[in-house]
Amino acid sequence: MFESNFLTWLLSLEHPFLDFFNSFIHLISHEYFYFMAIPIIYWAIHKQTGFQLLSLFLFSMYVNNFIKDIFMVERPNGALQLNDGYSFPSGHTQAATTFWGYLIPSVSKQWFTILSCFIVASVAFTRLYTGAHWPFDILGAIVIGSFLIYASYRSLDWAGGMPERIKISLWLIVPFALFILSPEQAFLSGLLLGSGLGYHLEQTKNRMDIKVSLLKKAVAILIGIMGIVAIQTIDMFLPNQVFIEFIHAIGLGLWITYIAPMLFVSLRIYQQQGNKIGL
Repeated sequence: MFESNFLTWLLSLEHPFLDFFNSFIHLISHEYFYFMAIPIIYWAIHKQTGFQLLSLFLFSMYVNNFIKDIFMVERPNGALQLNDGYSFPSGHTQAATTFWGYLIPSVSKQWFTILSCFIVASVAFTRLYTGAHWPFDILGAIVIGSFLIYASYRSLDWAGGMPERIKISLWLIVPFALFILSPEQAFLSGLLLGSGLGYHLEQTKNRMDIKVSLLKKAVAILIGIMGIVAIQTIDMFLPNQVFIEFIHAIGLGLWITYIAPMLFVSLRIYQQQGNKIGL
């Protein structure tokens, strides 16, 4: 009852400024934003952080969809915009929590922490303002996203000392298991497999060094994004089958973490690091 009354009150606040604010927040919380921003971090800011964030983000979205299919909570009535899928937990809020929350310790700047918290709070507010979610959906998404961030950071120590063959095996077995568990999420599990395999190849075969000028980084980013757009465009012409989607996503993951970096080095945009480094 409280949730219904709260949403009724919130929807009554409809205002042009809030509508504009909602449109802006929706733009920076769309899935396309993350699938462009995370590769940019990997290609031009910090390779290891970019890969870890990509892996965590994909797994977080997989968990979000999996939980939605289990609880099958219907969305509130009277939304200001159409929304597909189930309500709990909020995918937009969990995505924002995972992305911005993971970067807070990495950046470790007060202004970034404040900005990140503001963005997550803004995403949560707009999901309620549009009537797309119940308040409990928002709370659940923040809790789940925060827990996954905590678990991810806690796992870095023991994962760092793991033998290479074990790491490779996990990056093959876990995504395949996720695909079998939920074939509907073929894109996420395939992208997780491709990016993990690609990162291993990048670290052992290519080893790009991103310590170059901003101009060269901009050129690399442009090439990388063009590749993402081209691969995603190919998907429009492929059969609508989960296994095809899985293979396509593997190719996209390989492009992001290995093929694009290999191209950057081949074109002499980036140099190779002198020493091999582990995962």
